[in-house]
Amino acid sequence: MEELVRSIQKQVRIKKVACWAGLIMFGLCTLVGIAAQEWLMTLLAFAMTILSVYGLTMMRGMTKFTKEYQPGKGYGYYRRTVQQKLRYLTWGQWLVGGLIVLMFFIFNVRLSAFLIAILGILTIQFSIKKRIKNHQEPDVTELEEFVRMGIVSPHEQTIGVYKDFQHLSHTFRGNQIVIVTDKRLISVFVEEQGRAVKTEMLLSGINKIRAIGTGFQGQGILLSVSNCDHNELHIHMVGKSIFFSPEQFIGSLLRALDAALKSRSYSTEEPFPVYQQTRISLHPSEQGLLHKPTIA
Repeated sequence: MEELVRSIQKQVRIKKVACWAGLIMFGLCTLVGIAAQEWLMTLLAFAMTILSVYGLTMMRGMTKFTKEYQPGKGYGYYRRTVQQKLRYLTWGQWLVGGLIVLMFFIFNVRLSAFLIAILGILTIQFSIKKRIKNHQEPDVTELEEFVRMGIVSPHEQTIGVYKDFQHLSHTFRGNQIVIVTDKRLISVFVEEQGRAVKTEMLLSGINKIRAIGTGFQGQGILLSVSNCDHNELHIHMVGKSIFFSPEQFIGSLLRALDAALKSRSYSTEEPFPVYQQTRISLHPSEQGLLHKPTIA
């Protein structure tokens, strides 16, 4: 996972350089257009300059944890409702489509750039939008299985679930379940069929959070959280399923995190460790402790 995190951070740095290059180039084109009174070129170059600035803003803080998390603030896209997310993505598709068509016919950009933009629009339409609309929450039977296997406590309320498989009886190496309850963020990573590593972090101890788009056209998301003891948990949600949405899960996490942090001052004792990693079986058996837990 650490290797994956470094690779994704390297990709983000490359994208930041590209955004800076775009900002400089299109900024100069805007000035040239104004000087030459070429208003169409000025308008397009200015629009691309704004997009470059937007890209830099979106990537700020993605390579490392910077600001502490403030309940209810930031991550506006993930806090939106399903319909609001879909409208946001639709506007993005129209904007990218309109700009790339104008750039193709006026500035004669390469055909490859045109095709990449079209593929991006199609990915949003048939993958990201579809999984947001179809996102499934676990049924009562599945929640009971989570309790039976010791993944969650019967005294917790499950707020959101993300997984990249359909049923617990059909899991393979690399599959994962990510669960947020009213108390904890829990990641279960399958090492081999039937055996997995469970990592949990107390919500009230989390002070930093980061989400980075990964894969083709940002189809996946790398979610990273850190707590006051500097423990870090990295979760890579590949996002290939049309039934489980990383975006919807992060929205559930933010709501649970806000509630946990706001009520932290009223809680005198937590029954769960601040951070803990254990080896478990998806077919209940002995569990071995991997790291000594830090008790709240």
